[in-house]
Amino acid sequence: MSATELPTKEAHILKGHEGAVLAARFNGDGNYALTCGKDRTIRLWNPHRGILIKTYKSHGREVRDVHVTSDNAKFCSCGGDRQVYYWDVSTGRVIRKFRGHDGEVNAVKFNDSSSVVVSAGFDRSLRVWDCRSHSVEPVQIIDTFLDTVMSVVLTKTEIIGGSVDGTVRTFDMRIGREMSDNLGQPVNCISISNDGNCVLAGCLDSTLRLLDRTTGELLQVYKGHISKSFKTDCCLTNSDAHVIGGSEDGLVFFWDLVDAKVVSKFRAHDLVVTSVSYHPKEDCMLTSSVDGTIRVWKK
Repeated sequence: MSATELPTKEAHILKGHEGAVLAARFNGDGNYALTCGKDRTIRLWNPHRGILIKTYKSHGREVRDVHVTSDNAKFCSCGGDRQVYYWDVSTGRVIRKFRGHDGEVNAVKFNDSSSVVVSAGFDRSLRVWDCRSHSVEPVQIIDTFLDTVMSVVLTKTEIIGGSVDGTVRTFDMRIGREMSDNLGQPVNCISISNDGNCVLAGCLDSTLRLLDRTTGELLQVYKGHISKSFKTDCCLTNSDAHVIGGSEDGLVFFWDLVDAKVVSKFRAHDLVVTSVSYHPKEDCMLTSSVDGTIRVWKK
């Protein structure tokens, strides 16, 4: 994919949130999007038509992250009220509230089968919750981090967490082994490449770092954006050809995966870009910002 084929043209602006939007996520097939923010709401959109479908309210404080199941029937959310919510998409009903974190919750992810939710919190822990049981207690607590856990990703067999303590820690659930890669800088976002071979870590020294998932080897460093004090997302395009990062000055950057050159950068928002989400199949991207808007970008 050349730089001219990247999604840098604004297709829609999604408005409705009051205050900062903290996360914007495509669903599994990319037809819909979920967003959440400071106004304590979660919103379901058709981003390709620019239409708000439904608003979900139950959180007592800001909502920081949201993730939808592969069948699009349920989603989970988390935030400042220290709880993980498990929702029914169509009815808008909260099926369960998982309690146990001793601090605010920064990130949530389902596993592939959507039977388990993993959450990352200010209490330096990752917690694993069973969606099939009626228990609201965690089935596992991973508390080897030395500071706030900001981000979590899952593979079929592993839970990977990124922390302000400067580490990306990988927990192999089959054999109970932990691997730790120390980046020496606070990690505020991690994402995994589509081929599953690499982890991308966004650090608060204004770098993104690409790690080999099995060896922990540092493969590449991406620079140019500003990331010093806000949680800003990073991800890869669906082809893994480019790395994407939001910047605190409202810009979005695309880097070439291999040589780390900036192939495109453009102003997406007036204020901090909090979230970037790439469509699973098409060249389409969502960005969200402290400015209260979500924008849909196409090529």
